[in-house]
Amino acid sequence: MPSGSIYQKCEESDQETLKEQETEMAFGRAGNSLLQCGRGLNGEEKSVLTLYAVHAVSFVLWAILLAMVIGKYSEMSKELEQLRTAQSVLRGNGSKTGKQLETLHFNQSAIHSTEVELATDLKRLQSDQATLKMEVSEDLAKAKSERDDIRADAYKILDAVQKGNDSACSICPAGWLLNAGNCYYFSTEQKHWSYAKQACKDQGAKLIIIDNPQKQEFLTKNANGKQYWIGLHDVHNEGTFIWVDDSSVSYSNWDRGEPNNFGSGEDCVMMLKDGKWNDATCVMNGVGWICEKKWTC
Repeated sequence: MPSGSIYQKCEESDQETLKEQETEMAFGRAGNSLLQCGRGLNGEEKSVLTLYAVHAVSFVLWAILLAMVIGKYSEMSKELEQLRTAQSVLRGNGSKTGKQLETLHFNQSAIHSTEVELATDLKRLQSDQATLKMEVSEDLAKAKSERDDIRADAYKILDAVQKGNDSACSICPAGWLLNAGNCYYFSTEQKHWSYAKQACKDQGAKLIIIDNPQKQEFLTKNANGKQYWIGLHDVHNEGTFIWVDDSSVSYSNWDRGEPNNFGSGEDCVMMLKDGKWNDATCVMNGVGWICEKKWTC
């Protein structure tokens, strides 16, 4: 509270105290006068005088009470005015806060709209990326297929030139098939996997490694509905298949549900009649094999 208000309240309190003292002194003087006057009066006159004295005292008390009520009313009026002023200030602040809140809501709506636009753009970019990736993959596969076709045609031409000119280039041995620069032998014997692996090695070749769909298509086409061992196995680590040159698998053509290591010890892989792969026991007989070696010139 400001110092001026405190001083004013103290001054008002002193004035009220002074008025009360003056009233009490007046009342005392009036009472004394009435008492002195009453000493020379008879009983009836004393009763009347007493009644007047009571009325006078009542009047003084009512005057004091009225003065106190008026003082309190004045004080409450000032406090009420202060409250009204504070209320007006609060209303002004509330109006300002409301405007700020409206601004915040507007900014929030703008941010949400921007987020929606960014999310839409992101989805569109992801879709475009997926489409582009698919197109690139298709183009690469097509280019690889065309390259393999060109290579196969080139080898066929070289083979024809060699045969026509009695070239010094070594051709595939009798009973072997030439494809994409490699010679392939489809055995007529039927033995177990280890025998097949050694038989290929004895001919300067290796048990077939199938690392692309073009080679798989060639082998399936020339298998004539028979089963053949291929150079894939998991002898050293169950479930981890590798080729006979210790390379990992980059292409596969497993039959449905394979490999399943049915029973136990199905560690070697054969190509079924339809070209699909199946794991089987390495000691199984009655299966042919396919050897592969480079065609050199």
